[in-house]
Amino acid sequence: MRLTDVHMKNFEAYKPYIDTLILPIGAIEAHGPHAPLGTDVLIPQQIADYLEGKLSGRIWTAPAIPYGHCAVLKDFPGTIDVPGRILADYVHAVVASFARFDLKHVVLLNGHGGNSAALQEVAMRLTELKLDVLVSNYWLDYREEIQEIAPGVGHGGEDETSLVLAIAPNTVDLSLAGNHEIEVDTRARFQGMGQSLYPEGFSGNAAAATEEKGARLLQLIGDRLHQEITKMWARNS
Repeated sequence: MRLTDVHMKNFEAYKPYIDTLILPIGAIEAHGPHAPLGTDVLIPQQIADYLEGKLSGRIWTAPAIPYGHCAVLKDFPGTIDVPGRILADYVHAVVASFARFDLKHVVLLNGHGGNSAALQEVAMRLTELKLDVLVSNYWLDYREEIQEIAPGVGHGGEDETSLVLAIAPNTVDLSLAGNHEIEVDTRARFQGMGQSLYPEGFSGNAAAATEEKGARLLQLIGDRLHQEITKMWARNS
């Protein structure tokens, strides 16, 4: 059930049947001159809506947490950076409040790479509340299959741009999209690394993006997550 659509009395009526929370978590961050700042929010929210269509009746589908940890690209216009420790504490507080309603399972549906470390840390903390927690990083979890559809993956690349074209096509300007391949020869962090590695705020072959590829990616990611959630339920039944 979409939490934003449920009335208080209905919440009480549905609660005995729902044991799983789907919580999208994104970021407001530069994605090149062609894709919107909200790319990392739009995608996980749409995936959550896809799962809502498959699993409604056993899941609470929450609205997305829109802000994330964006240290690498924080100097680009429009990027909003929240420190990882604050993000972790905030996500923990949100889920802990949900846990009062007899939750057993939580899916932290991440749309932004910079959030990953904080969400892995908070997932372990949430297990202390006797919750089973799945942290989903779709672009890593299903990378090989994603590349079969959109080989030019990257930050604001073919995969992300295609996904946004399928979700909110009016927010994408493909006339400004290009192909920016990044060669990273170090794992070191350094000041100004974002503008050094992403001079135009994106990577990958964004110019190859299409709405049709985005629709295929949404179905792929949604179906794989559906499988993972049902396995989680079976393991803990």
